[in-house]
Amino acid sequence: MALEYIYGYHPVVAAINPQSLIKVRKVFLVQDKYRELKPELSKNKIEYEIISLEAMNNLLKTTKHQNIAAYVKNYDYFTLDQLLSLQPINKFARFLILDRISDPHNFGSMLRIGAGNDFDGVIILNRNQSEINGAVAKASAGALSIIPICQVKNLTTAINKLKNEHNFWILAAAKTDKAIDYLDVKCDSNLGLIIGNEGEGISPKLLTHTDFVVQIPMSNNIESFNASVACGIIANHIYIQTVKLNTNIS
Repeated sequence: MALEYIYGYHPVVAAINPQSLIKVRKVFLVQDKYRELKPELSKNKIEYEIISLEAMNNLLKTTKHQNIAAYVKNYDYFTLDQLLSLQPINKFARFLILDRISDPHNFGSMLRIGAGNDFDGVIILNRNQSEINGAVAKASAGALSIIPICQVKNLTTAINKLKNEHNFWILAAAKTDKAIDYLDVKCDSNLGLIIGNEGEGISPKLLTHTDFVVQIPMSNNIESFNASVACGIIANHIYIQTVKLNTNIS
């Protein structure tokens, strides 16, 4: 299903930025809400319409819109080559690799985590994966407009290309006998971080192509963290180590 509408204050504000990866066709506002955005919309030549709360609810089929929405062009995925051609934010490239994330809120949260920790892009499968939709955009809190997303047919092929042609180390977040503490990971190289499906984790075949399996120390009271929580913990560790590397370089 094509992306048509995004909603929520932060997703829409991020999307009306001229540098946004999401291209807005029209903005809808409920009555007199968000008057401060009107000059920015006019400046960027974005049409807007004032509608009733009932009309907004009917348009979006949800009430969780914060009185603002945007009609947008369908998302234009990056190819892997396009993703690799981008200038990394820091000295070393960072990619988030998602293996069949099915929940749109988890997907959106992971986009937010990636953008908030200076990851350069997200790689997903073109099937068995949550689509980009309004719920994903809302959960991403604007990150959908910021972080490039690449769709591939085969994650194994993609990570082998990262490893063999672009000097990436691939980390997989999973509980196995060979897993190491995520705090022991060195971040002085290009890195790809794989996060697996909420119920099944990372596919066994994909695990065999990773360089390190990492896990988060935790209480025995529960089996594991939510996928997006685990993603946030490990991604932030990579970010902190990257900041330290940048400080040492300077």
